[in-house]
Amino acid sequence: MVFGGCRARGIPAAPARPAPVQGLRQVVRAGGRRVRTVHVQARPEGEAVHHVRVSRLRRGRGAEEEGRAVAETEVRVLRKRDVSWAIRLTDLEHWGYTRADFERLLALEPEGCFVAVFGGKRVGLTCSVTYGKLAFIGAVIVDPEMRGKHIGEALMKATLDFLDRKGVETARLNAYLNVIPFYERLGFHREYENVRYHGSVAASGTPGAGRPANRDDLAAIAHFDSFYFGAPRERLLARLLQEFPDHFLVVRDEGGVRGYIVANADAGAAEIGPWVANPSMPEIAGDLLHGLLARLGPTRIAFTAPSPNEHHERMAGELRLETAFRTLRMYRGRDAYHGLPQGIFALAGLEKG
Repeated sequence: MVFGGCRARGIPAAPARPAPVQGLRQVVRAGGRRVRTVHVQARPEGEAVHHVRVSRLRRGRGAEEEGRAVAETEVRVLRKRDVSWAIRLTDLEHWGYTRADFERLLALEPEGCFVAVFGGKRVGLTCSVTYGKLAFIGAVIVDPEMRGKHIGEALMKATLDFLDRKGVETARLNAYLNVIPFYERLGFHREYENVRYHGSVAASGTPGAGRPANRDDLAAIAHFDSFYFGAPRERLLARLLQEFPDHFLVVRDEGGVRGYIVANADAGAAEIGPWVANPSMPEIAGDLLHGLLARLGPTRIAFTAPSPNEHHERMAGELRLETAFRTLRMYRGRDAYHGLPQGIFALAGLEKG
């Protein structure tokens, strides 16, 4: 079971095994089922136990074995000691996650990433990041040998329970298109599609198009960003500025911030995003992109753009990027914290929004 976790190491495309598609793409079989409550342990380090609702298993061949798998699944908090294992697991889908990627997620939400354990073996994980009353869920995957045993569903239930207890009002995720019905059964609703682009580019523009941001810019950038994103994410922006100071560019004048762009670049590839600009001034977004590419030099890039932004297709076409795949933005809870996606030129990541 896999769910929305693409990175640009060597530019991951669509998930490596298009069929059967799992996880965010397939967690349980199609068709509605009644649910029952079972015990799934959710332990930061200790002994707290809470209930996670999982699908009732149909009677018949294999039902007893599947029921035992569900009953014996433990869900606990992901810790730094799990990171090497998490990288190996996500490498099965060629997502390209690094230690820095997981440590960033843990720094943003120390108690919001989870590991599923079955028979003493770690078999799946999921992560969430909160931005006040808004949260994003992503980076979900189950070991191929354990798929079809409702472990992905248990992980999702544990994550949603954590977010509910934390007071999150709106949970969002980016779903692969063929598992939309599953997420609808969990209470998620459709919003809009995102488009994933990737390809090789040459350096273009000049480094003067936008300047490197500094800590004095952070509050203004975060204020500008919250209008378009729909919630405050200064913690994320501060972390990105700390990690990628040479590839975090901003356009700012006496009127305030006009746009910014960030790239996570190494090993000849760069994941672009977040990339935010006033949609009425798309030339600023273009200047930021070309200024960033001038700093990166010839490389492979990838970014994911929300469909309400009317400029992403043209910009990707100008760079001759290919469309890798599409996802659907979905939400659970309050229909709120929309922001203005017309000004989002690239997401911070499928798992971070």
